[in-house]
Amino acid sequence: MKNKTAQNNADVDMTPMLDIAFILLIFFIVTTSFIKPIAIEIQRPLDKPTINKQTKSATFSIDEHNAVYFSGRLIDLEQITNNLAMFAAKYKVSAVLIKAHENSKHNTLMRVMDNIKEYEDYTISLISE
Repeated sequence: MKNKTAQNNADVDMTPMLDIAFILLIFFIVTTSFIKPIAIEIQRPLDKPTINKQTKSATFSIDEHNAVYFSGRLIDLEQITNNLAMFAAKYKVSAVLIKAHENSKHNTLMRVMDNIKEYEDYTISLISE
């Protein structure tokens, strides 16, 4: 029979190494200098700038074939809000005027009015020829 030799298990105690790691971590945290980021101070105006825009009325026309015109230019029904937005960027809109031909369809007039109200709640006036 063979003699069994007892093997000694060499256990390594990790506690001192963890203590050193935490001490080093605490040392680096304490000695690190935190620098505030340097910011540029901006002095903003207290009041909003006023832009003097000329006051105008936006005029839409509907002919007998239900074609829609804005300021004498033919536009698509889906482009009413875009045209009105460009007009409002340039001028202060006092009212929106719609001149519809007597043979135009009511549906076209209502779509024009709905698109105008979708953009802004302007006063809409109907003009007869």
